[in-house]
Amino acid sequence: MAKHRAGKGADRWILPAAGIIAAVGLIIGVAVTRIDDSPQRAGNAAALGCDRPLRVVAASSFAPVLQAMAGEMAKGDDCVRVDVTAADGRSGIKRATELAADVWIPDDAAWIGSAGTLSVAQPPMAGAGTVLATSPFYMVTDQATGAKLTGAGSGWLGLTRLVAQDPNVHLVIRDPVGSGDGMLAAGGPAEAVWADVDMDASALWLTHAQKKTRIVTTGPALPAKAGEVGVVPEYALSTAIKSGAAAAVALPGSDHTILLRYTWYPLTPALADPARAGSLERLRRKLTGQEGAAAIKAAGLRTPADAQADTGELPTPAAKPFDVLGPHNVDHVFATWYVEDRRTDLLVAIDVSGSMAAITPGSASSRIDLVRKGSRSLVGLLPDDSRMGLWEFGSELDGAKDYRQLLPTAALSDSRRQAMRSAIDKLGTLETGTGLYDTILAAYTSARDGYRAGVPNQVLIFTDGRNESDEKSLTAGGLAAKLKAAADPKRPVLLSVVTFGSPGDAKVVEDALKPVEGYVDRLVTADEVAAVFIHVAAGGLQH
Repeated sequence: MAKHRAGKGADRWILPAAGIIAAVGLIIGVAVTRIDDSPQRAGNAAALGCDRPLRVVAASSFAPVLQAMAGEMAKGDDCVRVDVTAADGRSGIKRATELAADVWIPDDAAWIGSAGTLSVAQPPMAGAGTVLATSPFYMVTDQATGAKLTGAGSGWLGLTRLVAQDPNVHLVIRDPVGSGDGMLAAGGPAEAVWADVDMDASALWLTHAQKKTRIVTTGPALPAKAGEVGVVPEYALSTAIKSGAAAAVALPGSDHTILLRYTWYPLTPALADPARAGSLERLRRKLTGQEGAAAIKAAGLRTPADAQADTGELPTPAAKPFDVLGPHNVDHVFATWYVEDRRTDLLVAIDVSGSMAAITPGSASSRIDLVRKGSRSLVGLLPDDSRMGLWEFGSELDGAKDYRQLLPTAALSDSRRQAMRSAIDKLGTLETGTGLYDTILAAYTSARDGYRAGVPNQVLIFTDGRNESDEKSLTAGGLAAKLKAAADPKRPVLLSVVTFGSPGDAKVVEDALKPVEGYVDRLVTADEVAAVFIHVAAGGLQH
């Protein structure tokens, strides 16, 4: 394989020519298959007479590892017949549930946040959470676009900036819900933005990137034309190279390493059976021993110990790996690509006191103008089975109440969306105080009482930042006490307050929300306002 390094320590390689696009059809896809239906596997186990089956649901890229070890596992008095079902992403979780699997081995630990009712053992029980294998990601592109990436620092953050700013740079990734290949191809670069700026900016970047991304459903996410950057794990890229690939640049990222982590998750019903628990332990020891290491390498993967070793085949991923993506980060990815993942019940309460007429830095628009615009965007981003309500608040706007309900929380039918847009357009500032604390408590209680099981339940409050000119208002301490009393673990509410106020004012509100783990987001610029609304639609503002 030909190599090219642009100076000492550079991580740009030229892949050999032979048809990178043609190679796509030669690469094994990730369609759900039953490895245990293989005549060779079934024959080996039957010939050895092993009657101790172990049901394994594993990522398709890890299934060859298990297949390679099945013969040895089926031997001896303590034999184990390893029955493997290959299934990826959300389908893997579904298959593990349907088949009452004994162990689930997804291609990344981040899938655990989507496991739902799957009875996964809690680490460190029976080795749960053990990383068995890894595979780093590369940016794969043509030489001209590779030069742009190198000029941008050769890192993942540089890629995100090119995608955001260069109209000729586009992404190619696998389906994010279909496998870790796709989930991390989208979530990894977004994590670079999160680390550099914040989570709102990350959500905004994902929304922009989604419009410039081509999704590949089978085979690796290789570029098909100049300007495309495929985000591809090493195991898939290596297969493409062996099949013959056109001239291309591969960059592992100079700032971070994005890493698939194939993880061992035994299921609790299996551990309750001593015989199956013993079989699971034998398999785990094999996978983490010398035989497992050899099988992992043969499958094009890396052991955890070699996650960043120089293999001599592709440039070495030397930067510190990102941690496993958290559930909230993964939610951002899914909600960006799939409207059904944005389902939520949302109550929006907007401060209409005079200070909301102030001009926002970086814009000619006032705070209330930007909030109106963002609120309208939310109406279009949420799916039909979401519910949304709208309040305005100041001081004694409705009798003794500081808030006024403009529209109650209800499903977003076509007519409801139109009514919501009309109500939002009529929002304007008033000569009034800011009954922030009373409004927070009332909105929280209303959302709690309207809770629907299984649906995210959010309250989003926009304010100038300070509870003022409201003599009968709760104090910050009083709000904290009443929120603590109102909290119901069986009817959770994600409470977020977005403030244009000072850091000191924001800290006062943040402390008051601690009993319900509420979140305060302090904004300064117009771009930050737009990002907040995208973030809310992509799973809420909570960390």
